[in-house]
Amino acid sequence: MHLSALRRYATASFAALYLMLTGAAVHAAVDPHETAEVFGWVEWTYIEPHHIHVKTKLDSGAKTSSLSAVDIERFERDGATWMRFHVPISASDGGTEQAQLIAMERKLEREVLIKRHGGGPSRRPVVVISVCLGGHSFDTPVTLTDRSRFNYPLLLGRSALRGRVLLDAGQTYINGAVENCTPPTHHTRH
Repeated sequence: MHLSALRRYATASFAALYLMLTGAAVHAAVDPHETAEVFGWVEWTYIEPHHIHVKTKLDSGAKTSSLSAVDIERFERDGATWMRFHVPISASDGGTEQAQLIAMERKLEREVLIKRHGGGPSRRPVVVISVCLGGHSFDTPVTLTDRSRFNYPLLLGRSALRGRVLLDAGQTYINGAVENCTPPTHHTRH
């Protein structure tokens, strides 16, 4: 082999080895398999502190999370805007024999403009709720809207799932209904 060809081969080999080593180090530093559990695209969750048992769609295609709510109204408390609403729970969601409306109040965090398929944008209030998924509770912002025409009263989007969940889109109910939850971290993700 000619000397210049040998140098090029050695340089290319060294560069490939360097990239493999640094790539492996970067992958090891951010490997989600170390911190996140595998979940299906539909799972059971609990909305805390009421421990409301609901079917939840885990949707990596949606950025924001959404909670089904009816009778949504604003009110003032201690100089801040709050939201009063009811979460409709069907008999198949909540494990009870009849549908329920669970009253909730949360501080308004902000409002967002949501693009709707086949319609104009809608403005929705955003509140923070505590959710228990797979035995771990966490706080996450959700938009409030009537999701009664959908199969799942709670949709958890990318912002809520990031760093917590590895999604297996071919599976459902992988983790079952874990009732004991670790306390929320009180860190919200926006």
